[in-house]
Amino acid sequence: MKRTASIVALIVLPSLLIACGGIHLVLRERASVCAAVEGHESCSCGCQSLRSHTNLMAAEAGVAILLLLVLALCGAAAAFAVDARRTRRQSAAHKAFVADISHRLRTPLTGICLNADLLKEKRLEAEAERDDAIKDIADNSARLTGLVEQLLDHVAKS
Repeated sequence: MKRTASIVALIVLPSLLIACGGIHLVLRERASVCAAVEGHESCSCGCQSLRSHTNLMAAEAGVAILLLLVLALCGAAAAFAVDARRTRRQSAAHKAFVADISHRLRTPLTGICLNADLLKEKRLEAEAERDDAIKDIADNSARLTGLVEQLLDHVAKS
């Protein structure tokens, strides 16, 4: 959201101010032309007097400013749409990351828990079975430790 506000502040608002300044200069130039021909039948813009020209200029300025406001709102809406799209992509990526890391962490943890339960309940009678269970616990513990370290490194880099 901060980025969208920055886009609006850096692009849309200065454009609006520049356009308003340009409209002011054009209308001021037309007013000076009309003032120069005051007393004649009509000026080059077709108005009959300075008063009617001033009214015409006010109407033109109002329409121009309204158009500029519409353009500014469209620009802001576009910036917000881009921001919303980026937020949805980031959210989807975050959900995928959490699902993946959850699966990767649970797999070795399940192996450790199962083998620990077998050893605790003395279901493994043969020495070789107990040794395999202990080896599986050690292997899965090492795998789990590596995954946790990778996760912590990833978090530290982001």
